[in-house]
Amino acid sequence: MKKIALPALALAMAPFFSAPAAAWEGHVVECFDKVYVAPEYKYTKHLVKHAKTMLEHRGKGKHMQVVRVHYPAIYEETRTLVRAGHYVMKPAKCKH
Repeated sequence: MKKIALPALALAMAPFFSAPAAAWEGHVVECFDKVYVAPEYKYTKHLVKHAKTMLEHRGKGKHMQVVRVHYPAIYEETRTLVRAGHYVMKPAKCKH
């Protein structure tokens, strides 16, 4: 029984091993380009120091002056990832 089963099994499995060679005989239906999409971030800012205007003494001796100086507000910016970078398959003209 074992002498008959082994050749029969080999014949039954033959189409499964030859199938990948037949898969390359098809034709191109559609082509795509792989395009990278950059990550998206959400930016928020938080006030660190308010804006201010001050009077300051500048210079030395008889060249000293009182000047009004404006210092702008200082903000800290934080970045939060909204969507990670990824690839998109876009339809394209076939090159081959």
